[in-house]
Amino acid sequence: MKRLNMLLFMLSLAAVIVAVVYWASPYAPVIEPAGDIEALWDIEDTREESWDPLVTKLENNGVPMGYDAALNTFYCPLGLGNGDAWPEIHLTAPDAPDVRMIFSDDYTYDWCSDAIRDAYAYEVMAYTDTQYAYFYIVFTALPQVMITSAQEITTEDSPIGIEMAAYGEEALRTTGRIHLRGASTLLFDKRGYKMEFTRERNGSAKKIEQSAPGFGLADDIALLPCWHDDSKIRDKLNWDLHAELYEDDESFGARTAEYAEVFLNDEYVGLYLMVEPVDVPEEIALSGEDRLMTDSVYRTAALNFSRDREYLSHPKRGNAGYELYYAPQGAQKFAGLDAYIDLMKEEDDEEFARKALACMDMDSLLDHLLFVQGAGIADNFFNNMYIWAHPTQDGTTYKFSCWDLDMAWGFEKDEIGEEFENWLYFPIADRMINLDVGGIRQKLYDRWQEMRATIFCEERLEERITRYQELIGDSGALMRDAEKWQTGVGYPDGYDIITFAGLRWPLLDRAIELIATNGGEPVEFLTSSHYMGIKGGTMRIALGEQTEE
Repeated sequence: MKRLNMLLFMLSLAAVIVAVVYWASPYAPVIEPAGDIEALWDIEDTREESWDPLVTKLENNGVPMGYDAALNTFYCPLGLGNGDAWPEIHLTAPDAPDVRMIFSDDYTYDWCSDAIRDAYAYEVMAYTDTQYAYFYIVFTALPQVMITSAQEITTEDSPIGIEMAAYGEEALRTTGRIHLRGASTLLFDKRGYKMEFTRERNGSAKKIEQSAPGFGLADDIALLPCWHDDSKIRDKLNWDLHAELYEDDESFGARTAEYAEVFLNDEYVGLYLMVEPVDVPEEIALSGEDRLMTDSVYRTAALNFSRDREYLSHPKRGNAGYELYYAPQGAQKFAGLDAYIDLMKEEDDEEFARKALACMDMDSLLDHLLFVQGAGIADNFFNNMYIWAHPTQDGTTYKFSCWDLDMAWGFEKDEIGEEFENWLYFPIADRMINLDVGGIRQKLYDRWQEMRATIFCEERLEERITRYQELIGDSGALMRDAEKWQTGVGYPDGYDIITFAGLRWPLLDRAIELIATNGGEPVEFLTSSHYMGIKGGTMRIALGEQTEE
């Protein structure tokens, strides 16, 4: 918003900033403040306009900026919380030493927060002794990932150059590898990626940990496109809740998840979520290096999306199975699943209860079950659930964790229910609840009460949603992503998620209370004829309410 009544003040402030930057900055000043219109006309009159850009690399205080060649626009990260004041901005073109630049538009007329949120594009003239050309600068608040690839990116690793930048942090410039990631997401134009940071050692590229601006220490990062979710909130919400549920140094525990804007070969490709991938051997080793000689890990999968990994078919469910993610060298690859498969096939209730009590890590099972139920993650128990098998002297112990948390919070109504009421189907856990194996009913109730006071608290959920909305809305990032991919959503709206939680959590409160207090009788919504496939059975049946067929 133009604030003409502040013009003299802002102009004097800009002059002070320019003077300070000129004398104090280690970078040679290149872009000058907005000039007089007649001076710009004089430059145009005495030079020929270039149809090719004169500047394709730009930095702010030595930190690289993303560039979209098609729009001839640079993106400068400034962070949120500036209000009307502008932080120090010192824009230079390190690859164009003979080019001078001057703002055509004076950004200091605008509040910094308004310019970022509304994605104002400020025009800059670049000129030499003989030519001139214009480009634009947009200010943003999110970290940036800039990828350069000399070849088409496929599902196989290929070498890349990586630059990462975030306001107030030292830039990262390194080499790396990248490949397409995902299953069904490969069918969409906005692709997901996994990139690794590498360094040449002994003639080959080796992964190396780097300090990634806006993210932290990492040797690889998954770039999730959040293609299905116009709000771009669901993935971030789930990974942050997951991190609160688990400890950082716990195997298959907390994962870093941060927003970023991504550029590929000087093309803006949108708003992404950077997530720390699961490196299965590293996760196992967190519990002891010796576990790598004994433990194995599998992931539930829809087999029509399975690509390169070996898999074992599900004994009772078509098009479902278990992908091999890790097995000790020399071991039978799927031997770690023997007790798990045997448990699924067991028909005698007493034998089932005995076997389940012997092999299931109760705390892990309950945490995973309730996390998925509370967030309504429809794409997990039969797809994207890690099963970690640890052999002991008495048999095998199983723990559980998850990946791909996007299909959640009421997104897939056909699978969760039009009124968000369905209990999601996890056969082994559900049968254990019905048989009250190891007192699981009371443990389920107690753990749910703990979660309702922490990660599944309505007030805290609203606070998180508000924070995410401000982050990707006030940064202008969601608006740019919506324009790029034609989603029609310029500002995030988490109301549907809050509504979902407001409906689902009280139903879970009542259902879990029923489980704990019905005297050990079978729970109808876990055994009902309505209880089919991933949709599960309705809680309304369990609570004695009438339903229409």
